[in-house]
Amino acid sequence: MKKSPPKIAIIGLGNMGKSIFDGLVKSGNFDEEDFLLSTDEKNNAAVVEASDVVILAVKPKDFPDVLHRIRNSLSDNKILISVAAGVDIEEIKGYLGKNIPIVRVMPNIFASVCESMSCWVKSDEVLPHHEEAVKLILKSIGDEILLEDEKLFGVVTVVSGSGPAYFLYLGELLLKFSKDSGLKPDVAEKLVRQTIFGTSKNLSESKESFNSLRNSITSRGGVTEEVFKSLHSKNFDKIFLEALIAGRFKASLGDSKK
Repeated sequence: MKKSPPKIAIIGLGNMGKSIFDGLVKSGNFDEEDFLLSTDEKNNAAVVEASDVVILAVKPKDFPDVLHRIRNSLSDNKILISVAAGVDIEEIKGYLGKNIPIVRVMPNIFASVCESMSCWVKSDEVLPHHEEAVKLILKSIGDEILLEDEKLFGVVTVVSGSGPAYFLYLGELLLKFSKDSGLKPDVAEKLVRQTIFGTSKNLSESKESFNSLRNSITSRGGVTEEVFKSLHSKNFDKIFLEALIAGRFKASLGDSKK
């Protein structure tokens, strides 16, 4: 028999909040009746009162007001999960004016298909039964890693939070090249999607390194090698790594206030 899941309040149903909700329902570990959803500040306190877990999925700029309105409904027997980039645990405690169990999570948009990579940190008030609830939620939408150092959240945000967008951007470029080179749009779309899907599936089933898998495709003197030669000649790796550093700086602005 399935263990009774916690009652979960989700405040904010933008891209991330909706992805988490969709993934949790799709996982089969939760039913829609297990959730209390709110997109209206007038309902926030009520859904928090009736829940065991509160997932706060609002924009960082809205955090102070939302936390102020629900602070009296939060207590030691509930756990607050924040998915906001750049808002650290100490800052959340400051807005609340009290210490309660808090978990900070960086999932990604693929929570909606139960394939998110979620990294998280916890406050000192988080107890084993809280951790059990958090792991149930995060494993239901993909995989999870507990970090020891919250300062690494800037790196996590750039890599797994924003990472899917980089691969999709490369997909856009492959699609543009395919169409510009004469392939019909539907053929180009299928070609690029299946290529990305095959790469992802291979990675999920192989224990080989990224470099090893790439080298197995890159024949000496072949087409793939020629593409990489052109990229390297234009310092593509340096440009991309510098862009990631810029993203990490942006993501770490909130954490730098500690």
